Amino acid sequence: MTEHPALVAIDGPVASGKTVVGRALAARLGWALFDTGIMYRALTWLALERSVSLDDTVALTELANAAEVRVIPSDDPSSPDVQIEIDGLNATEHLRKPHVEAAVSTVAAVAELRRRLVQLQSEAAAKGRLVVVGRDIGTVVLPDAPVKIFLTASPEVRALRRSMQAGHATDNDHEQVLQATRRRDEHDRNREASPLVPANDAITLDTSELTLDEAIEAAFTIVERALPSAAAAH
Repeated sequence: MTEHPALVAIDGPVASGKTVVGRALAARLGWALFDTGIMYRALTWLALERSVSLDDTVALTELANAAEVRVIPSDDPSSPDVQIEIDGLNATEHLRKPHVEAAVSTVAAVAELRRRLVQLQSEAAAKGRLVVVGRDIGTVVLPDAPVKIFLTASPEVRALRRSMQAGHATDNDHEQVLQATRRRDEHDRNREASPLVPANDAITLDTSELTLDEAIEAAFTIVERALPSAAAAH
């Protein structure tokens, strides 16, 4: 396989901090952030818009194979995040809507669909200078990436983060989020297509007891050791 010298692959479970840490790393390196989840979310949004049944794996795969997907630089020069177009429509603003959030794990579990999106993700990353975030980056999408970080935290800590982001205040709310987090972990680890596991050469970074700033600094230190010239440039 072709080696990509200017890539950082970050994997990890839901609410482990992948995107926020990845965004900070990208900004510090002067690179772009490619959260591969946006492809699954964009395709989920398109399927819902076109009333494609989420139980119809053949139709979902056909939709993925036919869709024209473009990863494009952000319009905001201060943000490293990329945007995504699908079939000529900018889907970026729709990616975090509740109905998309609720359906994306079902869509992402379709094996043939994942194969198509992995191909697109690999192509999008071919030029390098990217921090690439997801759940199968180091194992499937970019197995030759020179820096692989598996970011994790305990289910309790991750559930607390999700509760705080959503503004949940009661113990009952938090318990529901914790159970949902554990279900998502179980689903991601045991799905047939690209299960969530650390790459053999990934460095695991547990952020359970780290502040955000500490997690970012620890991740940057990992990059600095593996790609000293890239880190030194910024």
